[in-house]
Amino acid sequence: MGKFRWVFALFSLLLVAAGCSTQASNQASDTPITSSVASPSSVASPSSVAAGPIVVGLSGVQADLVLARTDGTVIARISGVPVDDEHPIGAYLVAAHDGSKEWTVDRSGVIRQVAPAAARLLAPGSGSPLVLSDSTAIIGCHRDAGGACVAEAVDLVTGTVRPLLTVPNTASEMQYGISLKVMDVNADQTTVWFREVSGASVPTLAVVAVDLKTGDSSAHSLPSALLDDQDLAISRDGKWVAGQESAGVDSTNLAIRHLHVVSTDTGLDSDVQGSAVYVGGLRTPSVLFSPDSSRVAWWGGLNNGSITMRVNISPVAGTGKTIYPPENPNNPNSVNGVYWLDSSTLVTMFGGLTAVDIETGSAVRLPGAIDYLLGVLLP
Repeated sequence: MGKFRWVFALFSLLLVAAGCSTQASNQASDTPITSSVASPSSVASPSSVAAGPIVVGLSGVQADLVLARTDGTVIARISGVPVDDEHPIGAYLVAAHDGSKEWTVDRSGVIRQVAPAAARLLAPGSGSPLVLSDSTAIIGCHRDAGGACVAEAVDLVTGTVRPLLTVPNTASEMQYGISLKVMDVNADQTTVWFREVSGASVPTLAVVAVDLKTGDSSAHSLPSALLDDQDLAISRDGKWVAGQESAGVDSTNLAIRHLHVVSTDTGLDSDVQGSAVYVGGLRTPSVLFSPDSSRVAWWGGLNNGSITMRVNISPVAGTGKTIYPPENPNNPNSVNGVYWLDSSTLVTMFGGLTAVDIETGSAVRLPGAIDYLLGVLLP
Protein backbone atom coordinates (compact mmCIF):
# COMPACT_ATOMS: atom_id res chain seq x y z
CA MET A 1 0.00 0.00 0.00
CA GLY A 2 2.77 2.45 0.90
CA LYS A 3 4.57 2.06 -2.42
CA PHE A 4 1.28 2.38 -4.35
CA ARG A 5 0.40 5.56 -2.46
CA TRP A 6 3.75 7.15 -3.34
CA VAL A 7 3.35 6.26 -7.03
CA PHE A 8 -0.18 7.73 -7.05
CA ALA A 9 0.93 10.96 -5.35
CA LEU A 10 3.96 11.36 -7.61
CA PHE A 11 1.84 10.80 -10.73
CA SER A 12 -0.68 13.41 -9.58
CA LEU A 13 2.02 15.96 -8.87
CA LEU A 14 3.60 15.36 -12.27
CA LEU A 15 0.26 16.00 -13.97
CA VAL A 16 -0.19 19.30 -12.14
CA ALA A 17 3.41 20.35 -12.60
CA ALA A 18 3.52 19.68 -16.34
CA GLY A 19 5.51 22.48 -17.88
CA CYS A 20 6.75 23.50 -14.46
CA SER A 21 9.59 26.01 -14.49
CA THR A 22 13.01 24.69 -13.55
CA GLN A 23 14.16 28.12 -12.49
CA ALA A 24 14.62 28.54 -8.74
CA SER A 25 13.72 31.79 -7.09
CA ASN A 26 16.82 33.98 -7.00
CA GLN A 27 15.96 35.63 -3.72
CA ALA A 28 18.67 34.68 -1.23
CA SER A 29 18.27 37.19 1.55
CA ASP A 30 17.29 35.90 4.96
CA THR A 31 15.20 39.01 5.59
CA PRO A 32 11.41 38.67 5.31
CA ILE A 33 9.91 39.31 1.88
CA THR A 34 6.34 39.50 0.71
CA SER A 35 6.33 37.11 -2.23
CA SER A 36 8.74 35.73 -4.81
CA VAL A 37 6.18 35.70 -7.62
CA ALA A 38 3.14 37.77 -6.70
CA SER A 39 3.36 41.54 -6.66
CA PRO A 40 3.17 43.21 -3.21
CA SER A 41 -0.27 44.57 -4.09
CA SER A 42 -1.66 41.04 -4.34
CA VAL A 43 -0.53 40.08 -0.84
CA ALA A 44 -3.05 40.67 1.95
CA SER A 45 -2.05 42.42 5.16
CA PRO A 46 -1.35 40.19 8.21
CA SER A 47 -4.36 41.53 10.09
CA SER A 48 -6.73 40.50 7.32
CA VAL A 49 -5.63 36.84 7.34
CA ALA A 50 -5.37 36.22 11.08
CA ALA A 51 -8.93 35.04 11.61
CA GLY A 52 -9.47 32.28 9.05
CA PRO A 53 -7.82 29.19 7.56
CA ILE A 54 -5.23 29.59 4.81
CA VAL A 55 -5.29 27.06 1.97
CA VAL A 56 -2.00 25.93 0.42
CA GLY A 57 -1.77 24.48 -3.07
CA LEU A 58 -0.16 24.46 -6.49
CA SER A 59 -1.42 26.76 -9.19
CA GLY A 60 -1.00 27.29 -12.91
CA VAL A 61 1.20 25.73 -15.59
CA GLN A 62 4.30 26.69 -13.62
CA ALA A 63 2.89 24.90 -10.54
CA ASP A 64 3.63 27.87 -8.30
CA LEU A 65 3.01 27.28 -4.61
CA VAL A 66 0.16 29.53 -3.47
CA LEU A 67 -1.27 30.47 -0.07
CA ALA A 68 -4.79 31.88 -0.26
CA ARG A 69 -7.81 32.67 1.86
CA THR A 70 -11.02 30.77 1.24
CA ASP A 71 -12.41 33.85 -0.56
CA GLY A 72 -9.67 33.43 -3.17
CA THR A 73 -7.43 36.26 -1.96
CA VAL A 74 -3.81 35.30 -2.63
CA ILE A 75 -1.60 35.72 0.44
CA ALA A 76 1.66 34.60 -1.17
CA ARG A 77 2.92 32.96 -4.34
CA ILE A 78 6.35 31.42 -4.71
CA SER A 79 8.13 29.32 -7.32
CA GLY A 80 9.20 26.11 -5.61
CA VAL A 81 8.21 22.61 -4.56
CA PRO A 82 6.81 21.15 -1.32
CA VAL A 83 9.06 19.07 0.93
CA ASP A 84 7.66 15.53 0.80
CA ASP A 85 4.46 15.00 2.84
CA GLU A 86 5.15 17.89 5.17
CA HIS A 87 2.62 18.69 7.90
CA PRO A 88 2.30 22.49 8.15
CA ILE A 89 1.17 24.01 11.43
CA GLY A 90 2.37 27.63 11.49
CA ALA A 91 4.16 27.84 8.14
CA TYR A 92 4.72 25.96 4.90
CA LEU A 93 8.19 24.79 3.83
CA VAL A 94 9.15 25.35 0.19
CA ALA A 95 12.27 24.15 -1.64
CA ALA A 96 13.76 25.73 -4.75
CA HIS A 97 13.33 23.65 -7.89
CA ASP A 98 17.09 23.04 -8.06
CA GLY A 99 17.32 22.23 -4.35
CA SER A 100 19.71 25.10 -3.69
CA LYS A 101 17.69 26.74 -0.92
CA GLU A 102 14.44 26.64 1.05
CA TRP A 103 11.96 29.11 2.47
CA THR A 104 9.10 29.17 4.93
CA VAL A 105 5.84 30.96 4.14
CA ASP A 106 3.62 31.86 7.09
CA ARG A 107 -0.09 32.67 7.37
CA SER A 108 0.60 36.36 6.77
CA GLY A 109 2.41 35.68 3.51
CA VAL A 110 5.84 36.48 4.93
CA ILE A 111 8.56 34.44 3.22
CA ARG A 112 11.85 33.77 5.01
CA GLN A 113 14.86 31.85 3.81
CA VAL A 114 15.77 28.75 5.80
CA ALA A 115 19.33 28.47 7.15
CA PRO A 116 21.46 26.37 4.76
CA ALA A 117 22.27 23.82 7.49
CA ALA A 118 18.56 23.33 8.20
CA ALA A 119 17.74 23.17 4.48
CA ARG A 120 20.20 20.29 4.06
CA LEU A 121 18.41 18.33 6.79
CA LEU A 122 14.97 19.14 5.38
CA ALA A 123 15.69 18.52 1.72
CA PRO A 124 13.10 16.62 -0.34
CA GLY A 125 13.51 12.95 0.56
CA SER A 126 14.07 13.64 4.26
CA GLY A 127 10.66 12.33 5.31
CA SER A 128 7.51 14.10 6.44
CA PRO A 129 8.55 17.06 8.61
CA LEU A 130 6.20 18.78 11.03
CA VAL A 131 6.59 22.54 10.43
CA LEU A 132 5.64 24.24 13.68
CA SER A 133 6.50 27.79 12.61
CA ASP A 134 8.85 29.78 10.42
CA SER A 135 11.56 29.04 12.99
CA THR A 136 11.04 25.39 14.02
CA ALA A 137 10.45 22.05 12.30
CA ILE A 138 10.46 18.49 13.64
CA ILE A 139 12.11 15.60 11.79
CA GLY A 140 10.83 12.15 12.68
CA CYS A 141 13.80 10.07 11.56
CA HIS A 142 17.30 11.39 10.96
CA ARG A 143 19.71 8.45 10.74
CA ASP A 144 22.72 8.55 13.04
CA ALA A 145 26.03 6.80 12.38
CA GLY A 146 24.65 3.52 13.69
CA GLY A 147 21.49 3.65 11.58
CA ALA A 148 19.16 4.50 14.46
CA CYS A 149 16.23 6.88 13.95
CA VAL A 150 16.71 10.16 15.80
CA ALA A 151 13.80 12.59 16.10
CA GLU A 152 15.08 16.16 16.04
CA ALA A 153 13.88 19.72 16.47
CA VAL A 154 15.51 21.89 13.80
CA ASP A 155 15.96 25.64 14.20
CA LEU A 156 15.16 26.99 10.74
CA VAL A 157 16.82 30.34 11.48
CA THR A 158 20.19 29.13 12.78
CA GLY A 159 20.34 25.53 11.56
CA THR A 160 20.99 24.16 15.05
CA VAL A 161 19.54 20.76 15.93
CA ARG A 162 18.20 19.35 19.20
CA PRO A 163 17.71 15.56 19.51
CA LEU A 164 14.35 14.57 20.99
CA LEU A 165 14.09 10.79 20.81
CA THR A 166 16.15 7.85 19.50
CA VAL A 167 14.98 4.39 18.43
CA PRO A 168 17.47 1.76 17.18
CA ASN A 169 17.12 0.40 13.67
CA THR A 170 15.54 -3.07 13.69
CA ALA A 171 14.57 -5.71 11.17
CA SER A 172 10.92 -4.76 11.68
CA GLU A 173 11.51 -1.60 9.65
CA MET A 174 11.57 -3.72 6.50
CA GLN A 175 7.93 -4.63 7.07
CA TYR A 176 6.49 -1.81 9.15
CA GLY A 177 8.37 1.26 7.95
CA ILE A 178 10.71 3.62 9.77
CA SER A 179 11.10 3.33 13.53
CA LEU A 180 10.02 6.92 14.20
CA LYS A 181 7.55 9.09 12.34
CA VAL A 182 6.38 12.49 13.58
CA MET A 183 2.59 12.68 13.80
CA ASP A 184 1.33 15.98 15.21
CA VAL A 185 1.62 18.64 17.92
CA ASN A 186 -0.84 19.83 20.55
CA ALA A 187 -2.58 23.20 20.34
CA ASP A 188 -0.02 25.16 22.39
CA GLN A 189 2.93 23.45 20.63
CA THR A 190 4.46 22.03 23.79
CA THR A 191 4.00 18.31 23.04
CA VAL A 192 4.90 16.46 19.84
CA TRP A 193 3.74 12.89 19.16
CA PHE A 194 5.60 10.20 17.25
CA ARG A 195 4.64 6.80 15.84
CA GLU A 196 7.26 4.37 17.19
CA VAL A 197 7.95 0.82 16.01
CA SER A 198 10.44 -1.05 18.22
CA GLY A 199 11.52 -4.58 19.00
CA ALA A 200 13.57 -6.84 16.76
CA SER A 201 11.80 -10.21 17.04
CA VAL A 202 8.35 -9.09 18.22
CA PRO A 203 7.59 -5.60 16.86
CA THR A 204 5.56 -3.31 19.09
CA LEU A 205 3.72 -0.12 18.19
CA ALA A 206 3.31 2.95 20.38
CA VAL A 207 2.62 6.64 20.21
CA VAL A 208 5.27 8.60 22.10
CA ALA A 209 4.68 12.10 23.48
CA VAL A 210 7.72 14.37 23.86
CA ASP A 211 7.60 17.58 25.88
CA LEU A 212 9.47 20.16 23.80
CA LYS A 213 10.33 22.25 26.87
CA THR A 214 11.65 19.56 29.21
CA GLY A 215 12.53 16.75 26.81
CA ASP A 216 10.50 14.28 28.90
CA SER A 217 8.73 11.51 26.99
CA SER A 218 5.90 9.07 27.64
CA ALA A 219 4.70 6.13 25.54
CA HIS A 220 1.21 4.73 24.97
CA SER A 221 1.02 1.22 23.52
CA LEU A 222 -1.17 0.67 20.47
CA PRO A 223 -2.75 -2.54 19.14
CA SER A 224 -0.43 -4.57 16.91
CA ALA A 225 -3.29 -4.64 14.38
CA LEU A 226 -2.34 -1.06 13.51
CA LEU A 227 1.26 -1.92 12.64
CA ASP A 228 0.46 -2.15 8.92
CA ASP A 229 -1.04 1.34 8.78
CA GLN A 230 1.66 3.89 7.98
CA ASP A 231 -0.81 6.77 8.12
CA LEU A 232 -1.90 6.80 11.75
CA ALA A 233 -3.34 10.07 13.05
CA ILE A 234 -3.53 11.49 16.57
CA SER A 235 -6.00 14.08 17.81
CA ARG A 236 -4.65 17.49 18.83
CA ASP A 237 -5.62 16.81 22.46
CA GLY A 238 -3.60 13.59 22.40
CA LYS A 239 -6.51 11.43 23.57
CA TRP A 240 -7.21 9.45 20.39
CA VAL A 241 -5.27 7.61 17.69
CA ALA A 242 -6.94 6.48 14.47
CA GLY A 243 -5.90 4.03 11.78
CA GLN A 244 -7.19 1.23 9.57
CA GLU A 245 -7.16 -2.40 10.74
CA SER A 246 -7.78 -5.58 8.78
CA ALA A 247 -11.47 -6.53 8.72
CA GLY A 248 -11.37 -9.76 6.71
CA VAL A 249 -12.94 -9.88 3.27
CA ASP A 250 -16.17 -8.63 1.73
CA SER A 251 -18.74 -10.55 -0.34
CA THR A 252 -16.44 -10.44 -3.39
CA ASN A 253 -13.52 -11.87 -1.40
CA LEU A 254 -11.77 -8.48 -1.39
CA ALA A 255 -9.57 -7.91 1.64
CA ILE A 256 -10.88 -4.84 3.46
CA ARG A 257 -9.95 -2.64 6.42
CA HIS A 258 -12.03 -0.67 8.91
CA LEU A 259 -11.12 2.56 10.64
CA HIS A 260 -10.45 2.12 14.36
CA VAL A 261 -10.08 4.77 17.07
CA VAL A 262 -7.94 3.94 20.11
CA SER A 263 -8.02 5.81 23.41
CA THR A 264 -4.51 6.69 24.64
CA ASP A 265 -5.91 6.84 28.19
CA THR A 266 -7.54 3.41 28.38
CA GLY A 267 -6.22 1.57 25.31
CA LEU A 268 -9.80 0.82 24.23
CA ASP A 269 -9.88 -0.01 20.52
CA SER A 270 -13.19 0.83 18.79
CA ASP A 271 -14.26 0.04 15.23
CA VAL A 272 -15.95 3.22 13.95
CA GLN A 273 -16.41 2.18 10.31
CA GLY A 274 -20.21 2.05 10.54
CA SER A 275 -21.82 2.37 7.09
CA ALA A 276 -18.78 4.10 5.58
CA VAL A 277 -17.39 2.45 2.45
CA TYR A 278 -13.94 0.90 2.52
CA VAL A 279 -11.29 3.23 1.11
CA GLY A 280 -7.58 2.64 0.72
CA GLY A 281 -5.49 5.71 1.54
CA LEU A 282 -3.45 6.72 -1.50
CA ARG A 283 -1.93 9.94 -0.25
CA THR A 284 -0.81 11.21 3.15
CA PRO A 285 -2.64 12.34 5.20
CA SER A 286 -5.53 9.96 4.54
CA VAL A 287 -6.73 9.97 8.19
CA LEU A 288 -7.35 13.35 9.88
CA PHE A 289 -8.83 14.41 13.21
CA SER A 290 -10.89 17.59 13.37
CA PRO A 291 -9.29 20.61 15.07
CA ASP A 292 -11.51 20.13 18.15
CA SER A 293 -10.62 16.38 18.31
CA SER A 294 -14.29 15.34 18.18
CA ARG A 295 -14.35 13.72 14.73
CA VAL A 296 -12.11 11.83 12.36
CA ALA A 297 -12.19 11.84 8.56
CA TRP A 298 -10.59 9.31 6.23
CA TRP A 299 -10.48 9.15 2.46
CA GLY A 300 -8.97 7.33 -0.50
CA GLY A 301 -9.72 5.00 -3.37
CA LEU A 302 -12.99 3.09 -3.11
CA ASN A 303 -12.34 -0.60 -2.33
CA ASN A 304 -8.61 0.11 -2.34
CA GLY A 305 -8.80 1.38 -5.92
CA SER A 306 -7.18 4.46 -7.42
CA ILE A 307 -10.00 5.88 -9.58
CA THR A 308 -13.18 6.43 -7.60
CA MET A 309 -12.54 8.46 -4.43
CA ARG A 310 -14.71 8.70 -1.33
CA VAL A 311 -14.51 10.70 1.91
CA ASN A 312 -15.75 9.22 5.22
CA ILE A 313 -16.46 10.84 8.58
CA SER A 314 -17.13 9.58 12.11
CA PRO A 315 -17.39 10.93 15.65
CA VAL A 316 -14.49 9.54 17.70
CA ALA A 317 -16.96 7.55 19.82
CA GLY A 318 -19.55 6.93 17.12
CA THR A 319 -20.03 5.23 13.77
CA GLY A 320 -18.87 6.32 10.37
CA LYS A 321 -20.61 7.26 7.14
CA THR A 322 -19.60 8.27 3.64
CA ILE A 323 -20.29 11.94 2.96
CA TYR A 324 -18.54 12.89 -0.28
CA PRO A 325 -18.36 13.16 -3.22
CA PRO A 326 -21.74 12.51 -4.86
CA GLU A 327 -21.91 9.85 -7.52
CA ASN A 328 -20.44 11.41 -10.65
CA PRO A 329 -19.24 9.00 -13.34
CA ASN A 330 -17.92 11.89 -15.42
CA ASN A 331 -15.51 13.09 -12.73
CA PRO A 332 -14.54 10.12 -10.58
CA ASN A 333 -10.96 10.77 -9.56
CA SER A 334 -10.44 14.48 -8.96
CA VAL A 335 -10.29 14.30 -5.16
CA ASN A 336 -6.59 15.01 -4.73
CA GLY A 337 -6.53 16.11 -1.10
CA VAL A 338 -8.72 16.42 1.99
CA TYR A 339 -8.08 18.73 4.96
CA TRP A 340 -10.06 20.40 7.75
CA LEU A 341 -11.02 24.07 7.38
CA ASP A 342 -12.66 24.05 10.82
CA SER A 343 -14.30 21.46 13.04
CA SER A 344 -17.43 21.26 10.87
CA THR A 345 -15.99 21.75 7.38
CA LEU A 346 -13.57 19.89 5.13
CA VAL A 347 -11.84 21.30 2.08
CA THR A 348 -11.11 19.08 -0.91
CA MET A 349 -10.55 19.14 -4.65
CA PHE A 350 -13.44 17.82 -6.76
CA GLY A 351 -13.51 19.65 -10.05
CA GLY A 352 -12.16 22.64 -8.14
CA LEU A 353 -11.51 23.71 -4.58
CA THR A 354 -14.59 22.79 -2.52
CA ALA A 355 -15.77 23.21 1.08
CA VAL A 356 -17.81 20.25 2.38
CA ASP A 357 -20.20 20.28 5.34
CA ILE A 358 -19.43 17.13 7.35
CA GLU A 359 -23.00 16.65 8.57
CA THR A 360 -24.85 16.95 5.27
CA GLY A 361 -22.15 16.42 2.66
CA SER A 362 -23.31 19.59 0.92
CA ALA A 363 -20.54 21.32 -0.97
CA VAL A 364 -19.72 24.91 -1.90
CA ARG A 365 -17.19 25.77 -4.59
CA LEU A 366 -14.46 28.12 -3.33
CA PRO A 367 -13.01 30.84 -5.56
CA GLY A 368 -9.36 30.96 -6.53
CA ALA A 369 -6.92 29.25 -8.84
CA ILE A 370 -5.51 26.40 -6.76
CA ASP A 371 -5.21 23.27 -8.92
CA TYR A 372 -3.67 20.79 -6.45
CA LEU A 373 -4.38 20.91 -2.72
CA LEU A 374 -1.38 20.62 -0.38
CA GLY A 375 -2.61 21.64 3.05
CA VAL A 376 -4.29 24.15 5.33
CA LEU A 377 -2.77 26.52 7.88
CA LEU A 378 -5.38 26.82 10.64
CA PRO A 379 -5.71 29.93 12.80
